[in-house]
Parts: sequence; structure tokens; C-alpha cells
Amino acid sequence: MKKIISILREYYQDHFNWLGFFLCTLLGVSLIIVAYHKDFYLTYIEREPNLNLQIIRYCGLYAIAFVGAFIVQGFAERDLKFLASANWWLLNVLAIVLFAIRGSDVNYAALIFGKVDGDVYGYYSKIAYNLGGLLLLIIPCFIYWIFADRPHQNFYGFKIKDVDLKPYLILLSMMLPLLFWAGTQADFLDTYPRYTKIGISEAHQHYKLYISTYELAYGSDFVFTEFFFRGFIVLAFATKFGHRAILPMCVYYITIHFGKPLGETISSFFGGLLLGVIAYRTKSIYGGIIVHLGIAYLMEIFAFLGRSGYLHF
Repeated sequence: MKKIISILREYYQDHFNWLGFFLCTLLGVSLIIVAYHKDFYLTYIEREPNLNLQIIRYCGLYAIAFVGAFIVQGFAERDLKFLASANWWLLNVLAIVLFAIRGSDVNYAALIFGKVDGDVYGYYSKIAYNLGGLLLLIIPCFIYWIFADRPHQNFYGFKIKDVDLKPYLILLSMMLPLLFWAGTQADFLDTYPRYTKIGISEAHQHYKLYISTYELAYGSDFVFTEFFFRGFIVLAFATKFGHRAILPMCVYYITIHFGKPLGETISSFFGGLLLGVIAYRTKSIYGGIIVHLGIAYLMEIFAFLGRSGYLHF
């Protein structure tokens, strides 16, 4: 735990700018207000039936969050020279377009599994969506790394040497009271556990197998997401632009939580900041993966307990 505190203190002393933090937070809050007001995000982006228009709208949302945060932070630090960098623009296009396509209603099930029986379509579509992160996040970023960053760093955070994982387990344990409380909240239980959304009846003879394989695929999505935000966005930008991607990444990270419980969306900013600073300093995302996966599966467990009545006293 002392190591994490030391990393945060170092970031605060060397890079933290109160005006930049305030402006990025204000941008994030503004986006949250708009997204949740009369279900604006769900109505006009997530549920947009035209796939091409949906992707364009995702790109617009992510550009406002990520590019906008970069610019307001640059304004606060009185340094906007990055706007003249072709590499900065290229990285922005990759960071925005890849996740816009990844988050859209592309028929991953048809791409990966082909024709799927109607009774288990929901299951296969969610499995395929989770595995889609490999196709749209890992592989394109790996190609970019081969040509641009291979001489400078490991593959965006996949570094295990000299990484102490104990502090992250402590961080995870500190989340238990909050997750216990979440398991008693109606909006949380409407969303979790996620396996209840796959459309497989408990009476199905292979129900437990479907749930187990779904949970494994569900966990893989958190690995891909952690890699993309703390690995690619923070560490690819860090090669040329130092710490400056951390706060914009946090604002961007908020937007991928739209449609989820409001408390989860708000907390994603601070969780993203913590994990982003740690990834920037350690050049490793394994700690973040442990925290992210741990929280995800604990949310599943506490939601199951909450729905089963074990958390109501």
C-alpha cells in the first residue's frame, strides 16, 4: 500500500494541475448530466438502430470526452503544442474509432460463430461481443506497437517483471464494504449479475455450463478494456506526450459506463485515475487487471447474494 501511495504522491508533485483536473472533471460531469437526462445516451446512441449512424455518434461522444479533455488540460497547462503533432492525431483516431466500433451493435456472433440457434442467441451474442475485444482492441494496437513503439517499451503494460501485486489485492479488499452495500441497491440488482441477461433458462440442461463459460468470456472483456485504457491509451501516448493522457483517459472512461448505474459511472473516473497513474508509473497493467477482474467478479457474487436475499437484514 505504501508503494501505491508513493506513486500517487509522485504524480501529484510532478504532474498534477488543479485547474486541469477541475476542467476535466467539469467536462466529465457535464457529459454525465447530458447522458442520464431523460436517458439521452440510451435513446440516441446505444439504441440507435442504424449501425453506421450509431458508430458515428459513438465517435462524436468519445471525441468530445477524450479530445476535449486533452484540450482543456492543455489550456490549463498553457501548452497546446500537441495539436500540431500528426502522431497525436493518429493516436486519437485509433483510440476513438476502435472503441466506437467495439461498443456498437456489430453482429459479432455472426462473425465469430456463424448461424446461431435462436434459443441460445443471447448467450452466443454476448460471448462473441466479449471476445470482440481481441479483434478490435488487442490486434490493431499490437500492429501499431510493432511499427511505432516496439523499440521503446513492452506491449503496452504486459510487463510482469518487478511488479508487486500485493498492494492491488489490498485495494481490492478495501472495496468489499462498498460492494456489499451495492448488493442491497435496486438499480445495481437490475443490472447485475450479468449472467442473468444471457437469456438461458435455469431449467436448461446445460445451464451451469453456459453460465461458467459466459463468466469466463465476461472476465476477458475486462482484460481487454484494462489493456486499452490503461495500456494503450496511457502508455502509447506516454512515449511522446508523457502524463497528459491520464486525465483525458479518465473522462473517456466515464463514457463507456453510460447506461450503467450512476454510482458506477461516477466512480469510474476516480478508479480510472488511480489505475492510470499506477500504469503510467509502473509501465504494467497487471495490477489494474487484478483490481478490475476482482471487482467485476465480486459484483457478480454480491449481486447474486443480494438477489437471493442474503444481504437484506
